[in-house]
Amino acid sequence: MARKDSEHQKKSMSVLFRGRAIFKPLNTGWIDEHVSCVREWVANIFFYTKNGTTIMIDAGYNYERLKEKMGWLDIDPSDIHQIFITHQDTDHVGALERDSELLFKNAKVYIGEIENRYLTGETRRKVIHGLYKLPMVKTDNQKVLLKDGEIVQIGDIRVECILVPGHTWGHMVYLVDDQYLFTGDTIWFGADGGYSFISTLAEDNQLAVRSLEKLEKNLRARKQPLKIITGHTGWTDDLDFAFTHRSEICKPFTKKYRDPAAPYDGYIEDDDTEESARNVPLSKVSTEIQEEQHIGLLKKYFSQTRRPEGFLGRMMLSGMNSGHAKLADWGFLHLPDIHPENAADLGCGGGRNAGELLRKYPQAHVTAVDYSDLSVQKAKDFNKDMIAAGRCTVLQRDVSDLQLPAGSFDLATAFETIYFWPGLEKCFGQVAEILKPGGYFLICNESDGTDPASLKFEKIIDGMKNHTAEEIEAALKNAGFREVLSFHHPSKPWLTVLAKK
Repeated sequence: MARKDSEHQKKSMSVLFRGRAIFKPLNTGWIDEHVSCVREWVANIFFYTKNGTTIMIDAGYNYERLKEKMGWLDIDPSDIHQIFITHQDTDHVGALERDSELLFKNAKVYIGEIENRYLTGETRRKVIHGLYKLPMVKTDNQKVLLKDGEIVQIGDIRVECILVPGHTWGHMVYLVDDQYLFTGDTIWFGADGGYSFISTLAEDNQLAVRSLEKLEKNLRARKQPLKIITGHTGWTDDLDFAFTHRSEICKPFTKKYRDPAAPYDGYIEDDDTEESARNVPLSKVSTEIQEEQHIGLLKKYFSQTRRPEGFLGRMMLSGMNSGHAKLADWGFLHLPDIHPENAADLGCGGGRNAGELLRKYPQAHVTAVDYSDLSVQKAKDFNKDMIAAGRCTVLQRDVSDLQLPAGSFDLATAFETIYFWPGLEKCFGQVAEILKPGGYFLICNESDGTDPASLKFEKIIDGMKNHTAEEIEAALKNAGFREVLSFHHPSKPWLTVLAKK
């Protein structure tokens, strides 16, 4: 595939999989003293080094930063003389194509004899359930064709070739020195274990499942420690984790398969830096690590609250969450030029957004409401001067039963809180009741209903529910709001919804 086709795939795949939380590539760096990798957008290529010899597993995209990132690992492309290809897809062979930088023009390419039929044109690579043919790959490198079960010795490095057809007809995985299995696109690691790789990209999904079953039996029979290293979703040394769902196929557009640890857009690689490549070991995939990162934080902040609303408010007060302040600023941009006399901040948390309303509308009285007693106290502390001046009131209320005067507010806001409201339509009905005719209701969420981090929280917080713009709009209209507009942030998974009574 030509460089322009790699760039086209980068753009189209970024749009197609943005927010899907499917790809979770390792950053550039080292797994251990033998294995290192380079990140190319959503894909990884790997290097195995032993006693002064380095072999390469897969050749990635037709990627202009490959030499630069190899330099972060102190690997010179001219020292690579053997490259093992799992399969011929764009993101695994791009650096070998005729219009690439030809960094490895003198390297031997090892590829399965069945997979080679794609390169000769005998077979065309098809994706999206056979509906689309990928452009043919053209390379001039010397090739060594491999058979299933063949052993290749490169210096002191032993490479066993194992055929696993399904994703492509001749897909190979490589077992190196009986300790490292490089799986290409055979296994996809989700948050709860391994699955057969992405359904839309396979030649034959059922064949892929059968191959994965056969591979598992092969590996378990060896009864030895093993690191299993995937092309897009990291690595593990837990065989049970790797094959947890081996008979199930990852369906990339189904919520179940989203991994909250995956980046929102894997084609943005700002966090892949030389400093991290040289100093940060590449951790394995494990549910325990994710629980430590996510649940540990939640326990710290939920320990004294009766309902989750207080969590976000106290994060604001602690200085941990400047992003929420930026979200509020972006949300306020969508309000018309109004001059409310009375405003309500619902699910106020620690009171920061109530304070912002008081600053933005110096003529207004602001009523801040939260279910959590601790949050109410925090909001009172945060706005104590305004309370003393008679401009702010903080009340402990349930949004499903606000007990506020009907038709008394010009504006109501809900920042990062409707995830926890017990029934949107009922709660929105309460908001509509307290607003004057023509009053506005502004909702700001950091998640548009697909954000991986919020989806992770949804799994582990009782009562939390992410909502899409469509769900919010429908509930608002059913609650009596006559005008509803949604706004999606151009570069973040933020969502603002503005409703008028």
